[in-house]
Amino acid sequence: MFYSLQFSFWYLFFGTILTYLVWGFIVSFEVNLAMGGSKIAQKWIRAHHTYKQLYYEVKVFYPMIYAGYFFLELLPHLLWKAPKAAFDMERLFQELFDEEER
Repeated sequence: MFYSLQFSFWYLFFGTILTYLVWGFIVSFEVNLAMGGSKIAQKWIRAHHTYKQLYYEVKVFYPMIYAGYFFLELLPHLLWKAPKAAFDMERLFQELFDEEER
């Protein structure tokens, strides 16, 4: 038989990994844009996320955010001396959400 329990396990396993990578890439890109000072990205995050939603997404996708920061900010800075944004999550959350929203 083509379909078995082990076969469905591998579908779920690889599907979970691919979902993490794709969703993590999206979150990483939007957070890195907002940390870089993009007003459009900050406005988009405020419109689509609450403080808790963004906090938990950042917590889950922290390795992807670091990888995105490396490729989008740090590597161009090291290779071509391009200006880089500071990796500061606390400042990002302070800019995005006021104290009364938390």
